[in-house]
Order: sequence, then structure tokens, then C-alpha cells
Amino acid sequence: MVELGDTQRMGLLIGAAAILIFVVVNMAGLLGGGDEKLFIIDLIGVGSMDAMRPDTGFSTQDIVGLLVAAAMGALYFVSAEEELDWEALLGDDDDDDEEE
Repeated sequence: MVELGDTQRMGLLIGAAAILIFVVVNMAGLLGGGDEKLFIIDLIGVGSMDAMRPDTGFSTQDIVGLLVAAAMGALYFVSAEEELDWEALLGDDDDDDEEE
């Protein structure tokens, strides 16, 4: 299906985990001292409101963050190798039994 290198796949997994942690910590308001939430759109200057607002609920930014993390996680699993050599992984060698 999708072929990615091990470094790219690990980058997807780490990126998805980082986004998920950021969303959860930001939803709780821990980035703003417990009562404020960081809004990325306003931080980069696209929005017209303050970047730190006392809105620690579930917002559109959180939905988008969770969807991006889920898409990155799904791409990580879809890009996994389909056929594994189980004998090599488990250390089962049939050749050893035949030699004895």
C-alpha cells in the first residue's frame, strides 16, 4: 500500500504522540497556568483574538489536532510491512532439527 522508510514511520509515530500530548495538555489549560488555553491560529497572527484565552474547553483546534494525530497514526499502521519472516523473528530454524 504505502511504502515509507523506518525513519519516516517513526517520525509519524512521534509526531502523532506529540500532537496528542499537546492537545490534551492544552485542553486542561496547563500551558497557560491552569486557566488559559493557547490558540495556535491566533499565535501565528492569522486570527484576531488573543493567543492565550480563558477558554479551556473542547474547541475546533482540539478536534483538528485529534484528527491530525489519528491520521498520522493510521498512516503509521498502514505503512507497516505486510509479510514478516516469523521464523527469523522467533529464532525457529528447521535446519537445526534436520542436522541432528
